[in-house]
Formats: sequence, C-alpha cells, structure tokens
Amino acid sequence: MKKQTLKHLAVSSALLGLMLTASVAGAQVRGIKMLPGKRVGASASQASARPSITPGSPTYAFTLLNYPGQLYTFANGINKGATTSKVWIVGSYGLTEDGFSVGGFLTRVSGTKTVTEAYQAVNYPHGTEQGALGINDLGQIVGSYTDSSGFSHGYELSGGKFTEINVPFTGAFDTAADSINNSGEIVGSYNASDGEQYGFTLIGTTYTSFNYPGATYTLAADVNNNADIVGWYIDTSGVTHGYLLSGATYTSFDFPGATETSASGINDAGDIVGFYCTTSQCISTDEGSQGFLLSGETFTTIAIPGESYTQAADINNKGQIVGFYQDAAGLYVSFLATP
Repeated sequence: MKKQTLKHLAVSSALLGLMLTASVAGAQVRGIKMLPGKRVGASASQASARPSITPGSPTYAFTLLNYPGQLYTFANGINKGATTSKVWIVGSYGLTEDGFSVGGFLTRVSGTKTVTEAYQAVNYPHGTEQGALGINDLGQIVGSYTDSSGFSHGYELSGGKFTEINVPFTGAFDTAADSINNSGEIVGSYNASDGEQYGFTLIGTTYTSFNYPGATYTLAADVNNNADIVGWYIDTSGVTHGYLLSGATYTSFDFPGATETSASGINDAGDIVGFYCTTSQCISTDEGSQGFLLSGETFTTIAIPGESYTQAADINNKGQIVGFYQDAAGLYVSFLATP
C-alpha cells in the first residue's frame, strides 16, 4: 500500500518567485464523517520549469521540491508546526516500472524570499518500494516499505531508530503508516482477508481498527494534534468521499459537483486539503484531478493553471500546503505553497 505520491524531474531547487492563484467555490459540508495501493504512471519526458500565472484569490508562492539526483520527487507530508517554527517535509523519490516510489526523504525548508532545502534519505533497511509519509514537530517520521515477498509494512523512525509497524488483527496484511502527531498517535491503513481496506490508529502499543460506517474501503491519511483524522472511503456504490473523524463522530463531505473526493491532510485549526474529480475519466486516469482546501464550510480549488491535474497532500498550521501537479509532459512536480 502506498500513499498517493508525486514524481518530478530532479533539477535545481528554487523558489519560483511567482504568485499562483486558486479559484474559490463556496459550499456547505454535509454533517455526519495519493493512496496506498494506487500507482502513478511513469513518463520519460521532462517537466515544465515554471507554471503559468492567472489572476485570482487567494494567492500562494510556490516552491518546487526536488530530491537530488533523482528523476521523480514525491512530497507526502509536512509537520504541523504547533511547537516549532521549523518546516519539515517528507516524501518519496524515484519510480519503479510498476509505478511505485523507490525511496523516502526528509527535507528541511528555510527562508522566505530565498528558500533553501536540505535533503536526506529516509529508507527502511533492506526495504524496497518505500516512502516517508508523515512527520510531526519532534521529527518523528512514519512511512511504509515493501519486503522481499512483496508485502507492505509500516514503520516509525524516531531518534535514528526504525520500528516496524504491522497491525495485529487476524487476516490483516499490507500495513501503511500514513501520519503521526505530536502525541505519537499514528494513523494508517491495512488490507484484510475479507477483501476490504480499513483504517487504524496506534496509541502507545494499542491498535484500534476503524471503518467508515457501511464503507467497503477506508483509508486514514492524516491526524492532527487534536487527534482528528481525515481520509477517504468508498461506499457500496463505488463512489469515493472524503471524511473527518473527530472523537467518535464521522463527517462525510464532497467537493461540490465532484464525482469523487479524497481528503489527505488536516491542520490543528481543522483546515483540510485533498483532491477531487469531476469526470469518470478523471477517476480512472487522474486527468483533470484538482486539489482543494476546505476551511470551515468553504471549499477552495488549489490548481496549477494550465496543468492537467493538481493534488494537495498536506497542510500545516501556517496554511502552507504540500502537493504536486502533472505537467503537459506527463511528469508530476512537487510543490510547497505558502500563502
């Protein structure tokens, strides 16, 4: 199981110095509440160096993120910044022929007018098809890797030590650890022998499984420092919806007019990011997928003008968003969007 990831040609990292725009669509959230296992297609073409600019509101300054010496870079998570001003981003790099990432990384981002990035590899020993998926303010990292038999396992990296994470439930396999908050609570997902996928939480040594009521598939993508969880689920009709799990209360939501909606990140203020599709082609190929920000009851589209699709992966307490877009050449480019 692999969290939805991005890929990009590795070139020199630089602040674009551009102010890109996001269109706003007001909407109401319905009351009640990328992808391990989802692969991305490879392309040998080069990425566009600079997205175009269009007028609109709000505006973000976009910084491209490129793991040195690799053709593809996948930004998956960002620390919330509740107890530190440091900005840490984790993700994956490389791409196998089957469309899975090769390794994981951590980058420390600093500066405003001039942005610098310092990268280091984060790889579970002897693992393959792996990536770093989440990080908290203490620098603890979670992710997943594939073993020699083709099974996926989660991991936590804390104090330089890796700890493997596997849910202990009967019939469970392919565990992915997607996010960790400052209390050390880990959320993720796993496959089961009944053919469904479930979310889980790990608090201390206690695993708890959960499933959106009536869903055939539940993915837990992120957890904030209030223990609020977001992700997406598939209903019995095969439709994907975003959800928020706060305490014991689920809230389901969909971007207005979307054919599918997936939530992938939440900050401590409850702002949620993710991505949505409006056509059946988008569901099957990702073409036309757009990112979104849900703040209160208002949805905002996060889109790179002129590119085939954009997805928002995570958000911190400053409102900075990490994600990726696919350019005209078919490559996926990571970004840090700063409001």
